[in-house]
Amino acid sequence: MAGVTRQRFWLTLILGGLTVVGLPILGTWCRRHRLPRCDLDGAPIEPIYAVQIVDAGGVKHEFCCILCAEFWLKQQTAASREVRVTDEVSGQPITADDAYFVRSATFTNQATGNRVHTFQERRDAEQHAHDHFGHLLEGPERPFSTDLPAEPLPSARRALRSMRM
Repeated sequence: MAGVTRQRFWLTLILGGLTVVGLPILGTWCRRHRLPRCDLDGAPIEPIYAVQIVDAGGVKHEFCCILCAEFWLKQQTAASREVRVTDEVSGQPITADDAYFVRSATFTNQATGNRVHTFQERRDAEQHAHDHFGHLLEGPERPFSTDLPAEPLPSARRALRSMRM
């Protein structure tokens, strides 16, 4: 009977030790392997729709969609150094100035209501517009354009208001 008690003692000690050491390691691993979070609303960032902005101070900010990035930009007093969006075909970041944008019937982010998609190649943008009932955005319609209206579109205001609740 003493041998069984001694075995249980050592088994409990070993399992307890593994738990004490293993849980912090597991927690660290999970934190490193989860999706990054949007700097505006804290939503997980799907890599294919990611937007990165380098602010005037050189700090990088990441966003889950174009709508969040534009809203954040409107709140800044200094001009940003760089805006990078993700090409939906290759998954590679490109500068917003070099991107083609399409507003289509397909959401990139259901929570914000964003329907703007990003492409490096014009033919990919046109194909997406055709397949998803959309159109290319040009001139002041283009995201991150300096010619954007001062007020967000009504649908954008509703989406952003619902995010705050």
